[in-house]
Amino acid sequence: MKTKAFALLSILSAQAAFAGIAGAQPAAGGGARAGGAVGGGVSLGGPPAGSLGGGAAAAAPGAPAAPASVSPAALVSPDDEWLARDRKLNESPTLIGGVGLLHMPFAQGGAPGQFRVAFTAETFSAGFLCTAEQPCRNPRAGAPNTASSLSHIGGTLALDVQILNWLEAYGSTGAYANSSDQNRPALIQVLGDTQLGLKGHMAVNKVLHVGFAPELWLVNGTGSVGLLGAGTSAKFRGLVTGDLREMKKSLPLRVGATLTYSLDNTGQTLNDVETLRGESVTRIERFGLRVNRVDHFDVNLGAEVFLLKEKVRPFLEYGIQIPVNRQGYACKPNNPSKDGCLANDQIAPSSLTVGARVLPWKGGFALTAAFDIGVTGTGRFIEEVSPTPPWMLYLGAGWAFDTRERPPVETVRVVERDVPAPVKATGLVIGGLVHEDGKPTGVSNAIVSWDEHPQWTSLATGGDGRFTTHDLPPGTYTFSVKAEGYKPGRCAVTLGPQSGAQGSIVQLDCPVIALPRVGAIVGRVKDAETQAVVRGAVVKLVDSQRKPLSGTADDNGSFRFVEVSPGTATVTAEADGYLSYVAPTDVRPLQDNSVDVLLQKKPKNTSVTLGANEIIIKKQIQFALDSAKILPESTALLTEIADVFIRNPRVRRVELQGHTDNSGTPDHNKALSEDRANAVVAWLVAHGVESSRLVARGYGQGKPLVPNVTAANRARNRRVQFIILEQDAATKAGGAAPAAKPGAAKAPAAKGASKPANSDPNFLK
Repeated sequence: MKTKAFALLSILSAQAAFAGIAGAQPAAGGGARAGGAVGGGVSLGGPPAGSLGGGAAAAAPGAPAAPASVSPAALVSPDDEWLARDRKLNESPTLIGGVGLLHMPFAQGGAPGQFRVAFTAETFSAGFLCTAEQPCRNPRAGAPNTASSLSHIGGTLALDVQILNWLEAYGSTGAYANSSDQNRPALIQVLGDTQLGLKGHMAVNKVLHVGFAPELWLVNGTGSVGLLGAGTSAKFRGLVTGDLREMKKSLPLRVGATLTYSLDNTGQTLNDVETLRGESVTRIERFGLRVNRVDHFDVNLGAEVFLLKEKVRPFLEYGIQIPVNRQGYACKPNNPSKDGCLANDQIAPSSLTVGARVLPWKGGFALTAAFDIGVTGTGRFIEEVSPTPPWMLYLGAGWAFDTRERPPVETVRVVERDVPAPVKATGLVIGGLVHEDGKPTGVSNAIVSWDEHPQWTSLATGGDGRFTTHDLPPGTYTFSVKAEGYKPGRCAVTLGPQSGAQGSIVQLDCPVIALPRVGAIVGRVKDAETQAVVRGAVVKLVDSQRKPLSGTADDNGSFRFVEVSPGTATVTAEADGYLSYVAPTDVRPLQDNSVDVLLQKKPKNTSVTLGANEIIIKKQIQFALDSAKILPESTALLTEIADVFIRNPRVRRVELQGHTDNSGTPDHNKALSEDRANAVVAWLVAHGVESSRLVARGYGQGKPLVPNVTAANRARNRRVQFIILEQDAATKAGGAAPAAKPGAAKAPAAKGASKPANSDPNFLK
């Protein structure tokens, strides 16, 4: 009988799957075939209560028939359809698949094309299987065990797909392990038990739903890997669900019930083991393998509450298993475990489940937590029935996704605009000219708006600064004028019968005042070597109109000068521990002009000092051979020289003297020395030293320090000197130093004096 039942179940499942696939294909012309496509939205010849998937009811007598090419589903607006799909995307599967609670499925499903996947872990630990009244057999052949400990952990992966509005397919596979110190082996594992199911469901009305779900259970054999055909089982579920959210006075509640008949053959997996042992498996093994030797009729009741916009869903379930059809099993006489027998004892294991689902964000993701409480079957044990655990904790997560793409949203904007009342025109128009005040040149791209009629479209001037209005009725017209680079302006004119002949243009002059065409300089002071910002640097600026500005860099090294005249400006920066910085920069009007100030650190051993009558340099400025071109290695030295000039404004006038040795002709040497002195002057002027403080003069070979008799002496004679001609008095400890007289010559060096500080043997002619 069971073999026939399984064959029938397989045929029904295959037919339902084929019908689901075929029904998913649209009939020619876009409509459902009359009475032929299951789930296609057409009543199967009966009243609305008999339609599957919420199809159309039979037409009322005398009512016009709907066009054959229009599906009833097409009468639902796309927005309503997607609201329903989004709502169904938040449904979650049961432990083994199919939309429902943890154990009990609902007579509802998702939307066609929606998939669900979920993983649920389970665990408990208790010592309930061995008691003084019903002890466990001792695997060590000792006295029966009256106490034990048992730990359980497992997991189930479920997959669910909605094929049609009324048809859902699902499957799951699980693995679990039990460990007990009173059994041999202590560890019992079950790997890969699989469940497959189909669920058909329909709406009787908006609230009431019914359904049917056949399931096939494929179990593994004991002591081997792979499915055991004799243990294959089946379940046939009848479903009824009431969704109170759809009542006229909506309640956030859904209730349901299932009636299930289970053809349970899991006990067949023990035959080989028990034959080999010559005795029955232990109660601990029967629990760990989840086997029954009896069919059973299951009743499940459940309720789910929807809170916080259906994001939080607490639920409650109650299930009872009523054993029927003992399958001809003969209980063992004189059972040392004192297990009962259904031939003499009656039992109906039951449990209560408390749980909740949370949907933390959109997109079908759900978290599940539930707790089973064993009500009956936890302390009284029957040979044919697997024991019920006293409690079980479930934690799971699931994700639902929709394979159907949402259509793009079309936004329609309605623009309302005031339409001015028709007016009587005079035949006169206004021709205006927007120009800079005091200049005849027109200002292009100026916006001219109507003060008295803001609803009228504003005008824009052309390249010549002119604009022309449409025909206007008599009255005064005031225009506001805005143009980039100019202050807002206003002009007005009055039109009347005396303004001119019909069709003539009344001229209007609209002068605007130009804004100051200045720019701004923004920059940051940094260390030239490390690029670190330098705080508190004093920054000065002289613009092209010789207007001085000054400021201090902030904690970020930043500074800003506004209202700077366009042209070339000079930026000067000074900071403790750094050489002075002077550089020109171009200023463009009406914009920020960026400049980076890079300060060089002062050398630990300075090469330049300010003497009483001379700026003394310890190194020599390097030039290319027989040229006035300054070599790059002299940049640092020249920067120090410029720093002395900038920090000592009391030095008013300095003669830069160029000297050579006696190599070459006197005329050539004089010209070369003068060119080199001028080159140094040009460098210093370019770096912030006023040209009025510098005088260049070449002396050639005419003022040697020592006789040109050796190479070393000639090197000493090749030099540039900075002789102070004019300076303000400086207060010193010994009194004020007198200013040097113009043209005062430096005292000649004494015979045998040491090498001058400003000579350098590497200085080339």
